[in-house]
Amino acid sequence: MAPAEEQMVGGAERQLVDRATTVYVDATSSTWRSRGRVSFQVVPSVRMKLQSAGFAVVQNQTDPHDLTLKVEYREERGSQFRIDLYATDISLVASLEHPTEGQLLRLTIRESSGLNEMGNAPYLQVLQRLETNPYFYFLGDIIRGHVVSRLDMTGALIEGLERIEAKDQSILMSPLGDQLPAAESTLPTFESHYTRLAREKTIHELGRLQDPRAVPVLVTLLEHPDPGVRLASVRALQSMREVKSLSAFERLAEKDSDHEVRAAAKAALASPPGF
Repeated sequence: MAPAEEQMVGGAERQLVDRATTVYVDATSSTWRSRGRVSFQVVPSVRMKLQSAGFAVVQNQTDPHDLTLKVEYREERGSQFRIDLYATDISLVASLEHPTEGQLLRLTIRESSGLNEMGNAPYLQVLQRLETNPYFYFLGDIIRGHVVSRLDMTGALIEGLERIEAKDQSILMSPLGDQLPAAESTLPTFESHYTRLAREKTIHELGRLQDPRAVPVLVTLLEHPDPGVRLASVRALQSMREVKSLSAFERLAEKDSDHEVRAAAKAALASPPGF
């Protein structure tokens, strides 16, 4: 993923940006595939991410809006798997623009089918990679972080991870009483369909970035019911050598129900001093 380009604003200009709550998505797309038609629903996916982050999204360019998110989505032919099967390389460029302050943020995301993925559906594989890429999955949070919270991208990833964790907890804690939830509320959304894998990828990315701001949410995720999330969190915290996680590692090494989590926690505890 290419670094984001951020346009810094201040004073009165900052106040204009701070008040932005509505977004119009202006998207273009192209593909190398036959018939020239892009199967991936770019605009609905991006709109869902913005709405999940708290923005109102207008349908038409003529509708009043504060910001425009320009999205350039391209599918190009990648490596050849066999005579009749090619990978697809995806690039997505998202540019956030203000009508008077110009470009505020530019983000480039790239994904490709892996050469080791020799199945019959490399196109579906690369779409899943894109949808679960932390910087695309949390695109709405990154934009909100830049506009509202004044966060860098790493801070926005942390905030996004905290948001979906809080959402999960509210669902678990919410009493249903005598009524069943409405049918539409139980249907999977773009976000919920990819949450599990995107969450794990984001945890791995935070471990790679080595940002101490991620420690509190990673420690919290050591208690997550999904063993994959616990395992990813152990490894991320181990790579950061965070002493605040030692007591949790001791508990996981002894009592966790998943053998991989137990093994990872034991390995973390066996790391050299300076942890």
